Amino acid sequence: MHTKFSAQRFLGLAPLLLIALMGCGPKPDAATADTPAAPSANPAAANSATANTAAEPAPPAAADNLNAKLQTYINCYNRLDERAHRAISRYASWVKNMQAGPTGNEMVVYGLYSISSDDVTACAAQFTQAAALSPALPALDAAGKNYMASLSAMDKLVADAYTYYDRENYKDDKFAKGKAIHGPLVASFESFDQASTVFSKALDAENDNLLAAQLAQIEKTQGRKLPYYQMALMNKAKGLADVLGDETFDAAAAAPRLQAYEAMADEAMAFAKPIKDEVPHGWSSFERSAEEFRKASKERFRRVRDKVPYNDGERMMLKPGSGWMVEGSSEKLVKAYNDLVNASNAL
Repeated sequence: MHTKFSAQRFLGLAPLLLIALMGCGPKPDAATADTPAAPSANPAAANSATANTAAEPAPPAAADNLNAKLQTYINCYNRLDERAHRAISRYASWVKNMQAGPTGNEMVVYGLYSISSDDVTACAAQFTQAAALSPALPALDAAGKNYMASLSAMDKLVADAYTYYDRENYKDDKFAKGKAIHGPLVASFESFDQASTVFSKALDAENDNLLAAQLAQIEKTQGRKLPYYQMALMNKAKGLADVLGDETFDAAAAAPRLQAYEAMADEAMAFAKPIKDEVPHGWSSFERSAEEFRKASKERFRRVRDKVPYNDGERMMLKPGSGWMVEGSSEKLVKAYNDLVNASNAL
């Protein structure tokens, strides 16, 4: 049984939000635009798709269905995936041997976080409806179905374990149930973690395809103005965070992505500077977040490029909840990226 779980990934709503700026569909309400995002697919592929997309845009009905499908998947993923991974991390923070399980002699028993069974049930129904929308996306729809199935199964076990530990029932049965439920619980963690990785990659790819098409269309119809720069900058950020967020990466291959992000950020800020009184409310916050992401990216890049090891204090902080405070850590990079997407979604 392996117990190494993948780092949590977020997906942004920036492409879907920007559809409204192009007049191609409804703008998501505030409730659907307040979740963080995480590293995504290769921007080079997205840029290639943009350059090679010469076909006419999809019919409005098909485009609306595609947007609705992806938005449903992204909303639920962002709503639930973080909670599920936090539950896993919480449990793993005090169970020192995830293969053997709790011994009953732990000095501290944190239990685990709940996920929200109501939201899991609601999203399962929404996933079924989204999968039925045309156009069909076989790989994504199948990955989504498996994702919700594994999450639903995990949620049932997590809910039971949460009650057990929250009520401190282990003090009454000498950890008998805690030991008994450990195996199925960890198996559900692994199943969900694998399904989450597959689904997030499939969703990321489709989201990038949509982003590339939208980016080409907005440049064609409006030129390089604020809506274009917002979307283009997020595109560069997604690809950069996807590489720098890995535990290890090829610094030579990552360097052009960092340079491309910086160049786009500089171009966007230069465009906005002379019209600062005309920019949307929240643009200054977006600029600040873009700059913080730039700095976090450079710190991460330098640590890996220069092979700078973490010191003892930093290693102690590299755990769920505090890793973002370590300079050059992937956790700090991901937090800065999530903050940037939140700022973008708020525009």
